[in-house]
Amino acid sequence: MHNPSFTARPLALAVAALLSSGSIFFTTTVQANDLPPLVVTGQPTNSLTTELKPSTSQRMTADTGEWLTQKNGIATNRMGGHGLDPIIRGLGQNRLNILLDGAYVFGGCPNRMDPPTAYAALNSYDLVTLSKGVTTLRHGAGGSGGTVVFERLQPDFSADKPTISGQLGSSFNSNSNAGKGWGNALAGGKKGYVRAFGEYSKARNYEDGAGRKIWSGYETTQGGGALGWTPNAASWLEVSYEETRERDVKFAGAGMDSPISNNKTYGLRGRYDATPLLTLTGNLNYSQVDHVMDNFSLRPKAMMQMAVPTTSDTLTGRLMAEYQLGLNQFTGGINLLENQRSATMISSPNASPKQMAFMWPDVTQRQVGAFAEVEHLLGVSRRVSTGIRVDYFEAKADLANSKPTNGAVPASFYQSTYGISGDVGRDKWLTGAFMRFEQDLGEWQRAFVSLSRSQRMGDATEMYMARGNWVGNPDLKPETSHQIDLGILGKSASLDYSAVVFSNQVTDYIYRSNTAGKSTYRNIKAALYGIELESTIRYAKNWETRGQLNLLRGDNRSDSETLAQITPYQGQVSQHWINANWEVAATFRFADKADRLNADANEKATSGYGLIDLNLAWKPIEVLEISTGINNLFDKNYANFLNRNAAGSDPINTGDNALVGTLTEPGRSIWISGNYRF
Repeated sequence: MHNPSFTARPLALAVAALLSSGSIFFTTTVQANDLPPLVVTGQPTNSLTTELKPSTSQRMTADTGEWLTQKNGIATNRMGGHGLDPIIRGLGQNRLNILLDGAYVFGGCPNRMDPPTAYAALNSYDLVTLSKGVTTLRHGAGGSGGTVVFERLQPDFSADKPTISGQLGSSFNSNSNAGKGWGNALAGGKKGYVRAFGEYSKARNYEDGAGRKIWSGYETTQGGGALGWTPNAASWLEVSYEETRERDVKFAGAGMDSPISNNKTYGLRGRYDATPLLTLTGNLNYSQVDHVMDNFSLRPKAMMQMAVPTTSDTLTGRLMAEYQLGLNQFTGGINLLENQRSATMISSPNASPKQMAFMWPDVTQRQVGAFAEVEHLLGVSRRVSTGIRVDYFEAKADLANSKPTNGAVPASFYQSTYGISGDVGRDKWLTGAFMRFEQDLGEWQRAFVSLSRSQRMGDATEMYMARGNWVGNPDLKPETSHQIDLGILGKSASLDYSAVVFSNQVTDYIYRSNTAGKSTYRNIKAALYGIELESTIRYAKNWETRGQLNLLRGDNRSDSETLAQITPYQGQVSQHWINANWEVAATFRFADKADRLNADANEKATSGYGLIDLNLAWKPIEVLEISTGINNLFDKNYANFLNRNAAGSDPINTGDNALVGTLTEPGRSIWISGNYRF
């Protein structure tokens, strides 16, 4: 709740101060050094906060993308053992805004072997904030599915805080012999600090419930550091660097693997309290991804050897002002987002390499936008929040009219597929807005309604992919989403619950078609609907029962068909016994059969399933936790509907090693994990 005694000052002065300031700043407080708590804001502001720990609130997961699936309404698209691609409310890829400590990190793989979460070293973050749908405009355009923000917060070195803190941890999973180790440390005082973190993980191919080895091994090394300076209580500045190195990442659901993938991210951020009422914040980040995929270095040799080296460089910037005026909290600012991508397919790379295709023909996409938001208190039990933003988008492909050594000019694909000729550079204006009304229902319950509009343009693949059987469309219109959310929630000593229903009507949805083995893109009308139910009941001192249920439907209204990658009805129920030192949990995960299929994605029906996981956590002392558990206790053989179903959506999935069956999930997995904080 904002302080109503704050005096008035026009928003214009806040914006002017933002634009004229020579400093870039940000403020917050430090959190516990376990796996980061997950703050959920798909309902009203400050609605539900859940702290997820590896041995209690969640089962052990392979990577950060899979970790997010512990929350209702979130799924992942599996292609192997690493790089699981998040999907929220039936929307994924660039329909989600995912930021890693302020940075957008767009992967280097046109086939999404490396989504942004593949580069998120989970144990290094303090806080993860998940927003379902559009609840704020401050992170940029789009985000119709939702926004996930991973943050390392400004540390607190007040008198009662240690000057050195951190954690060390490790884990092991019997299925795939997956081992992971991590550590981070923070040292400093009131004038400054140094932060360092690192994580290493390695896994072999996992085994499904039928005893089959699934091509899925990987090795990742992640690490970085930051230097912070706090010259006074009103100022903070931090510079940071982090790097991820992925090696020998195998993908059963693709026609290629990734022997090498690297990411380097540089950051600058900070905060300046101009007055007690006005805070200026900002960040500037630059990410560089170098990625290689091929069909011969890790798997049995294919008849035709191919490699695709790629680069993806992303610049992210934001300046923001927050200003308190009586019962109003104003937020305004500007964003910059620029991504440059290049991908060249090469045949016979170890003999006489030949350029076969400029898959990403040196694509540059840039967005510059401004936003303004206000939260207003309507008495003690009501609030309304609203905001607007506008963005200018421009895109170009510098190699669109260049010819690969042994391939076709990219522009010729756009011409033969869509009848597009001449300059393929494009620019558009994008708009977004939201309004949310909240009403308290007594001391522990709240109802809300939220309306939003968001727009996004196609990414480098959707607009400019240039391969014979996979062609982007430069003439795509902006995808426009209009959403409504209705919900009620409560939080008391014995009961937490939430019930949310949403509808998302999408004009010019960017749809991937597949005709005669050729993938193309066009705009359609689409609609998504869903119900999300959650509850926790606490009773008999040490007992908790938790439940989740997610119901989702997605329709292609232009063709009277279903959308691709829509999860079946699914959820989970878990029983917990908790005291000061122990927690025991049994979880039943379930999903309905999936038989509403999208022909363009070559989707295959999957059967319903029910699984049991067991977890045990012990805290012998406050700073040490030891956890163990069994995932998929009865070794059930099953497949999530969201996977590379026979890789029908992968035009590169050809040749001797093409996947011909549905990608199944891991079978029984016995795991153990330990974490020590200091």
